[in-house]
Amino acid sequence: MKAKPRSAAGEERRYFKEVRFRQIRALFEISRHGSFAAAARSLGMATPSVWRQLRALEDDYGVRFVTAKGRSVRLTEDGERLMRLAAPLVEGFDSLRKLFLDLQSGAERVLRLAAPASVLNSPLRDVIAAYRHAQPSVRLTLIDAPSRVAWGMVESDAADLALVGAPSGVVLPSRLSVVPLASYPFEVIYPEGHALGKVRKIGLRDILAHPLILAGEDSSSRLQFDYVVAKAGLTSKVNVVMTAGNVPSILNYTGLGIGVAILTRSAVEAMSFPAVRQAGLAHRDASAVLGHDNLVLVHPKGRHELEHIRVFREMATAALKAGSGR
Repeated sequence: MKAKPRSAAGEERRYFKEVRFRQIRALFEISRHGSFAAAARSLGMATPSVWRQLRALEDDYGVRFVTAKGRSVRLTEDGERLMRLAAPLVEGFDSLRKLFLDLQSGAERVLRLAAPASVLNSPLRDVIAAYRHAQPSVRLTLIDAPSRVAWGMVESDAADLALVGAPSGVVLPSRLSVVPLASYPFEVIYPEGHALGKVRKIGLRDILAHPLILAGEDSSSRLQFDYVVAKAGLTSKVNVVMTAGNVPSILNYTGLGIGVAILTRSAVEAMSFPAVRQAGLAHRDASAVLGHDNLVLVHPKGRHELEHIRVFREMATAALKAGSGR
């Protein structure tokens, strides 16, 4: 007897009943973007299709993976648990084409590196020079970006690697592998003869008694400063007279007496201390109050790593760990 053709609706029910990779990917994109609509745009699908993919996955596992509040969606504990298992699979699959192309003869090799200017200009400069000499065929793209922006670029695949500060109180995205490299104390910088130079042991209230010149809000130093101040319950005491995205501007206006600056030692080293002294500035270690800026290398977790990217990662890790005395 001739089999009856399946109806379109029956095909759809059968299709969504089976757990497929695209259902896992739907949950992955929902976890990344926090909404069905944004996940649908990322996948190039209609929002109802993403919703059906998720519901089919939940029906198969017998649990709920997300909770919705308005237009935003969050993973449940079970959703987080599944994503920890599945994210490396999705990441690895996504990077498969890039790995294949890299193995082809004549394929162009590209390395996109994101880091704050202070990192590019000081601890990383010699590594970049050595890498260019060792890998002349790689098209190296350097991206000057504050720490929070830089690690976000790696998460969104706009950069391959990032060297960033990992401030206290901030958890980096779980999709990133984090390799500790070095640790730099925070410095307070002020004009010579300033009242802070006469304080025997600088406390947080001593610093907050003066107008402040700080780095941008996406920088690791600013994130760390804000965390320490908030933890001490002193946020209302902060008087920021200038926010600047680069070290020269910060030091320039500190020298004019506009305020005192908070920077990491690596940022000041990028300008060199002799230049700071010539500008009539003094600096003191403030790590007892503000802690350290912990420099880390971040790269995507679970992706196939291209050989020329691995080479740079290992060169940077070896050089910066050695420089930090570890």
